[in-house]
Amino acid sequence: MLAKRKKRHVASSNNNAYWMSYSDMMAALLLMFILLLFLSFNRYLSLQETKQAELAEKETQLTEQEDALTAAREELARQQEELLSVRTLLNTKQLELGQQQLELDNKTSALKKSEDELSASQQSLADKQAELEQSLAQLILQQAKIEEQERLLALSQDEIDDAKAQLDAYSAQLDQFSSELEQRQILLSAKDAELLTEKLRVTDLETLLNKQAAQIDELVGVRARIIEQLRDAFAQKGVEVNVDTQTGAITLKDAVFFDTNKAVLKPEGRAVLEQIIPVYFRTLMSDGNGEYVSEIIIEGHTDSDGTYAHNLDLSQRRALAVVTFCLDDSFNGLTKEEKLQLRDMITANGRSESQLIYNADGTENKEASRRVEIKFRLKDSEMIDSMQNIFSSSEAQPQG
Repeated sequence: MLAKRKKRHVASSNNNAYWMSYSDMMAALLLMFILLLFLSFNRYLSLQETKQAELAEKETQLTEQEDALTAAREELARQQEELLSVRTLLNTKQLELGQQQLELDNKTSALKKSEDELSASQQSLADKQAELEQSLAQLILQQAKIEEQERLLALSQDEIDDAKAQLDAYSAQLDQFSSELEQRQILLSAKDAELLTEKLRVTDLETLLNKQAAQIDELVGVRARIIEQLRDAFAQKGVEVNVDTQTGAITLKDAVFFDTNKAVLKPEGRAVLEQIIPVYFRTLMSDGNGEYVSEIIIEGHTDSDGTYAHNLDLSQRRALAVVTFCLDDSFNGLTKEEKLQLRDMITANGRSESQLIYNADGTENKEASRRVEIKFRLKDSEMIDSMQNIFSSSEAQPQG
């Protein structure tokens, strides 16, 4: 019986040792699982901080690029204002330059559209960041619950498995958000490249506009110099004429040249032309001026009496009568060589009643409306064509 008691005591001791070993093993497994959760959470926090830092750096770069673009747009606006101030001096080119300004506005609108798209991308990134922050808050809350449960040591194995599965789901969701964020960053980089390309195009256009503005400035200076020389030349010859300070045009009263409803030059009109044309022509064709002058224009104007068609025919025949007299052999004011040169430059235009003169009270000044004007045109057609080609080529380029 003593032997049986000893044998039973040994079996009981072995049983106790087995359960103690099993308890230690489970405690070690629980500790390892807690450490694994802690390491996973720390890795998630580190990855989140890295992504946020990269996002902040991208946003800083984007802000700098937007500032640079704003400065470029302000500089372009300043150049446009300067060009507009010059255009007001060239009243004969207002229509063409107005069209070019419209095309430039279209380019600015396209650039604004690119900025709006970039802003939309920023907003999308901000939305994704908000979603990440919300997920992070949920993960923190879940982690707090897990820690509380660990502190209470009341978790069953099934509950631990559920929490682990939920944490894995959140980790997968975080990976998905990170992948989407990387794709957004790739799209943002592409937008940055497109924005840089557009900025370079605007810079090139500004350079070309500056060059054209310099050419316009040169033409404005030439016109102003010719006008001043015309006024001085007529003053020295003792010829009283009114030279327009903006265009250089000379306005002559119609009554001096023609009888009512007639297109035959009167003797006193011929005498006036003998005085005016030689001074006008030789001043325009003098050294330093002739290379810029392309055309001398004789314009006939009428008042509003009669039909437009009749007045158009009358004004055209009167302008032609002046041109014919200036080129005729009986005209003694110019040499034969000068007449040949004038023939290649002079044109006759009838303007009918399209440019009436009005009194201060808004009524038509019929006497002033009936007139003959002598004008000149500078060789600026090549420059205008060049500017139109610039805008046309810019419009033809694909938008970003």
